[in-house]
Amino acid sequence: MFINDIKRTDKQKGVFGEVNIAMSDTVELTLGARWYDIEVDLEGSANASFSTGFGGGDQQRFGTNLSGAFNAPGEITGNPTLDALDYPDKQITDGVIGKATLAWNKSEDVMYYVTWSEGFRPGLLNRPAGQSTPDGSYTVRPVTDSDEITNYEFGWKTILRDGQLRFNGAAFFVDISGLQTSIFDPSIANLFFSDNAADSEITGVEGDFTYYTNTDGLVVSGAFSMLDSEIKKSLTTDDVVAGMPLAFAPEMQGNIAVRKEWGMSSGNMGHIQAQLTWSDESYSDIIEANKGKQDSYSFMNLRAGISNDEWMTELYVDNITDERGEISNNFVFDVERVTYIRPTTVGIRFKQNF
Repeated sequence: MFINDIKRTDKQKGVFGEVNIAMSDTVELTLGARWYDIEVDLEGSANASFSTGFGGGDQQRFGTNLSGAFNAPGEITGNPTLDALDYPDKQITDGVIGKATLAWNKSEDVMYYVTWSEGFRPGLLNRPAGQSTPDGSYTVRPVTDSDEITNYEFGWKTILRDGQLRFNGAAFFVDISGLQTSIFDPSIANLFFSDNAADSEITGVEGDFTYYTNTDGLVVSGAFSMLDSEIKKSLTTDDVVAGMPLAFAPEMQGNIAVRKEWGMSSGNMGHIQAQLTWSDESYSDIIEANKGKQDSYSFMNLRAGISNDEWMTELYVDNITDERGEISNNFVFDVERVTYIRPTTVGIRFKQNF
């Protein structure tokens, strides 16, 4: 018989604000800050008859009695195993993060900006706290701390060639401290747990554009990103390798679309569009035992339709060559599970404006 009455409680408090300061007619400074206080609490138990000796006391196997393990300092539970554990009552994340942006409007059509900003993800408690690998080289910590990022960014927003070309983009560097990751290792516990696994960095460039060609009704648009991500230091486990890229961070990905619109004798507008999307290879995790390699892929979508001010109808074919692009991959319970992009899909879309 199995029993599970685990309850997680999250409490969040925060104050944030932002101020814009006009330094001149063309330069603006934006300053922002946020104070936060976040508490995470676990209570209850998850148990089975074979863990209690058919009526015996809870032996704290597999992180079962959370109310007993995660209790106030000095609190006596009546269970010698639990009394020996020194786990906090709550995981508390608090502090202040900031943001500063300096923007320069060089002209009505060109703007540059630089940004410094901070971010975080709150910490949490681990249900299988105290469980270890068979050789004792790794033990699940009761608390996973918040991970923190600092972002430095230079960006631009432009309208060029007398309005024909819109090009926006940014170059950035992100420093990540104490990166949180979820881990599944049956040699430790049959539960997921989290840890601050690594320090890492990301350097990249991203952008998007729209180009109105000299051919009437013909528009070319697209977006791209180029990333160089790297684990700089492994913090808690040898199963994270310094020098490897971060999860779901292909070096290059993007899309480009070509759309043609024309007027029809009925007064309606016709359109046809082709779009190509591509992505380099990537990995699904930073934990070596859980990660899978996701191969590079590309696919094309086509659509054609008719519209006016009141309605639009469109025939579309997505992934016309039925590519099997991998977008997720994991090895939970040592079984590979792969998620693919949607297969070839044909449909009709209708929209009515009211």
